[in-house]
Order: sequence, then C-alpha cells, then structure tokens
Amino acid sequence: MSGDATIRRRLLDFELGLQAAIADTVFERALGRACLTPSLPMVWDASWIALEEPGMAVDELARLADEVLGGAGFGHRGVHVCNEADGRRLAAAAASQAGWEPTRIDYMVWREPTDRRPAADVVEVKLAEIANLRQELIREPFPAENPNREQIVAQLFERDRRFGEVAGDRWFAAAPEQPAAACRLLSQGDLGQVEDVVTLERARNRGLAQAVTLEALTKSREAGHEITFRAADGEEWPRLMYEKLGFAKVGELHTLHRYP
Repeated sequence: MSGDATIRRRLLDFELGLQAAIADTVFERALGRACLTPSLPMVWDASWIALEEPGMAVDELARLADEVLGGAGFGHRGVHVCNEADGRRLAAAAASQAGWEPTRIDYMVWREPTDRRPAADVVEVKLAEIANLRQELIREPFPAENPNREQIVAQLFERDRRFGEVAGDRWFAAAPEQPAAACRLLSQGDLGQVEDVVTLERARNRGLAQAVTLEALTKSREAGHEITFRAADGEEWPRLMYEKLGFAKVGELHTLHRYP
C-alpha cells in the first residue's frame, strides 16, 4: 500500500469500528462484516454491510444485501465497499440499476495548520448541554409533514449519545450565548475525527461552521492525535471549506444505498 492508501485504511477501520461498537449485533464473515441495529430502525446508517471481498457483481451484492439486511427485517439496503477501486467499479455499475444510489465519501486528513481565525467564540460542551440545539440541527433537513420526523430525531440523537460513550463526548458550539452551530470530536488512540459539522439555516454564512471546526482541530492537536480527519461527502460543497482549512484527500469510500 502507498502511504495515503495505508492511512485511508486506518481511517476506514476507525469509522467501521466505532459504528460496530454502537450496533446491536455484528457478524464477521470472510467477505466482510455486517452490523445490525434494530434498536435504531430509522437510522439507516446504523445497519449495513462492509464488503471486503472484491470482484462481486452488482446483482450478487443486491442479493447479499437482501439476504442479510432484508432477512433481518430492514427495508433499506446499505453496503460499504471497502476496496477503493472495487468501490468505484460497483458505484458506476449501480448508478444504472433502478433503486440504487451510490455515494462517495472523501477521507480528508488535516495536514496544513491554518492561520485562519474563528469568526465567533466557541465553547466546548457535552451533548447533554446542547441537547436542544443538536436535536434542532438534526430536525431541520426533515420536512415538517414527515410523520416519522420526531422518531428519526430521537433515534439519531441516541446514536450521538452512543458514539459519545465509545469515542468521547466532546462537542464544540458557537456562539456561546446563543449557539447555532456545533461539531464533535471523536477519538480513539492517536486518531481524531471532526464530525457532524452543522449550522442552523438561520445562522449560516457567518463563519460558525468554520469556527467550531477550527476549535475541534485545536483540541485534537492538544490531545496528541497523530491524525485528525474528516469524512466529507464527495459531492457536497463543504469539502471545499475543509481544503481551505488544510485538509487533503487521502482516499474514498463508496457506499451503495437502496432506500425503502
């Protein structure tokens, strides 16, 4: 493996490990791993397959997902393709399959300290201290007419709590007087991950997301983390902000979804 490929694999193992730690059941097989979390049925990202074995065709992958996830009673399908080249191949093939939606996550490592200064004051808090803010941040993307919205919010918040138990309950909010943006720092060993960077719609374009990210980066460095990274949606604009803050892409993860 090249240097970046080795780092990418470490970051992937870190993420999959944390997700497995909060799952209800984990199955290990030669071709990969499956995590099932029926206690969070509306959190689709909490139940998935991580495919390690390369060379599988899309129809084989679909049958596997039906067997494992469908057999456990889930309506959604989610498959992480761990081999990067195989992920690109399967994502391209799945794009033409009815019902399947490929997504790309860019693993980005913080490599260049930035001289940017935060546009707002930031305070470090526990999840319980910003429970209302975090729930509002989760709620905003879901339309009010969605009859399951509050159940989804409650289950995603519970996932946040579980992650805090296994990887640290460290959140950063801005501004302290009336917080409207937050992010978290997950960590184990010498790895730190800045995640869940979100700003309320009414407070966007004020530099709050950048401010909380900068604070999380500072705290990660102070904690002695060898690597601090972000797993950013490869098709969304926020990854451009991370590039400006000194993050560099080291690899990708392709996931295939089929939603109910």
